[in-house]
Amino acid sequence: MRLLLFSGVMAIALLLSGCGYHLVGHGDGEGAIPTDVKTVTLTIRSSDAQLKAAIRQRLTSARYALIESQDVIDSKAHANLRVTISPLVFTPSAYDVAGVVTQYRMVLSGSLMVERDGKNTWQSGLIKSQGDVYVAGGPTSIEASRERLLEDLRKQWIQDALGRLRSGF
Repeated sequence: MRLLLFSGVMAIALLLSGCGYHLVGHGDGEGAIPTDVKTVTLTIRSSDAQLKAAIRQRLTSARYALIESQDVIDSKAHANLRVTISPLVFTPSAYDVAGVVTQYRMVLSGSLMVERDGKNTWQSGLIKSQGDVYVAGGPTSIEASRERLLEDLRKQWIQDALGRLRSGF
């Protein structure tokens, strides 16, 4: 029975690959930045300086060099990675019986886009990380919880974004 099921799945996969069907993304291990790209310009639209620095640090690769736009020499071996981060959303999400806020939802969202020769070659779609801050203690405690969560959301967002970029999906 298992052999029959396996054979059926393999036959469908062969039929689909034979007609040119493939999953969205690059699929052959190169990710969203093609293997013939040797230099990448990084454009980050965000007011969050810590997030910008973390993205730049984590984007290093042995395959390509991060350069400034004025340093582009060979435009055929160059791509531009645009990172757009939306303003941080911090909204009340739960209340007690008296109507006092007991929890806030924090959402960090954005997207990636790879451009080559002035044309968009890949988009990540919306990438979002979110978490909750519970109101307990005074303003100092709430602010400390908010800062800890923001740092976690930054790390999670960067990990998700780079995962999509490297997979090409």
